[in-house]
Amino acid sequence: MNIFFDLDGTLIDSRPRLYHLFQYLVESSNLSFEEYWDLKRNKINHYKILTSKFNYTQDQYNDFENKWMCEIELKKWLDLDTPFEGVNSLLAQLSERHSLYIVTARQSIVNTMQQLEGFGWYKYISSTLITEQKNSKTHLIWNSIKVSPEDWFIGDTGKDIEAGKELGIRTAAVLTGFLNKQCLEQYQPDIIIEKATKIIL
Repeated sequence: MNIFFDLDGTLIDSRPRLYHLFQYLVESSNLSFEEYWDLKRNKINHYKILTSKFNYTQDQYNDFENKWMCEIELKKWLDLDTPFEGVNSLLAQLSERHSLYIVTARQSIVNTMQQLEGFGWYKYISSTLITEQKNSKTHLIWNSIKVSPEDWFIGDTGKDIEAGKELGIRTAAVLTGFLNKQCLEQYQPDIIIEKATKIIL
């Protein structure tokens, strides 16, 4: 069986990276970590946050977005990421019986692979698929791996669930990432679990 894992918000806690980068780019922000993530988990995107709370113009938002994309995968920010508790053991156990893949919408192949190497995950993962913001996750999987209805896609966003459904495989949504349960239910995953380590396969 193949198991496809999203990365940010599913296997690793990337919330500190995103929050601190937001605070760095928006000097006037006094949002707390909890306030920022309450907004994000309720599907309120940066455009809505910046225009409604900080009175950003379209040009200011465009500048923010450009800087965000340039900064978000720099090593100084990636160093804030940590694997969720129990993920290393989960990958070790599942890799004994299944083929594991990481599928991520990151831009940088080099920085992503260096991060995974630092986590010591290479020995568990059959392959890492990185969209580079050029391809969809569905496209990458279709063109490299033969899937079956018994396979799983585990992720924290609606796009992850949609990718699994497009592939015709089972889907599990986790509550450790970018959306709350109410938002995830709209995408009708096969199951919703507290975190990736709660998956039973």
